[in-house]
Amino acid sequence: MSRLRRTVIAASTAVLTLSGLVAASTAPASAEPGSFDLINKKDGSRLALLDNNTAAEGALANSLRDPDWKYSTEEWTSQAVSGRLPDGTHNRVLRNVAANKCLQPQTDSPTRRMSVVVKTCNGSEIQKWNLQFEAASGTDSPWQIWRPVVDKRLALAIDAYGNGSWNTLYLDTSYPSSDRLWALRPNDQPWRY
Repeated sequence: MSRLRRTVIAASTAVLTLSGLVAASTAPASAEPGSFDLINKKDGSRLALLDNNTAAEGALANSLRDPDWKYSTEEWTSQAVSGRLPDGTHNRVLRNVAANKCLQPQTDSPTRRMSVVVKTCNGSEIQKWNLQFEAASGTDSPWQIWRPVVDKRLALAIDAYGNGSWNTLYLDTSYPSSDRLWALRPNDQPWRY
């Protein structure tokens, strides 16, 4: 094999290895097996995308209250992106199965009253959520506050009740009220604690 050919092969291998490392650092790792519903404690509504919109970059998230409304966008995968942190919380990425996009605040600088959307998964901090368990009688309950990693003073919350069968979602101050508490449960399966 000629020296030039060996050099080209070595350079190509280095480029492929580097591109694989870059891709691995920006894209979420594989999700946990199965798909989930994210259920709100206040009214049992299920996280979905407004109008079942799977195409739009920045499609708004909402929650479905009416059990007769079955959206393909109410199915999510969840990926842990950290182990249990010193404060007892952990971080996750939530990817919508139908849209193949990740849940995040509407912009990179989240504020109170900001909408929550899905955008192409990119592994950025804005797409990571810090989960804080609700404490009940000194132990963690199965309900969690979903806070953007980039601003843990905020939390995913339900808002206006639409026409009575769905809620709009937004970010509000993080505290353990039922409109800000969520639980991941197997998709379309009955469950109880």
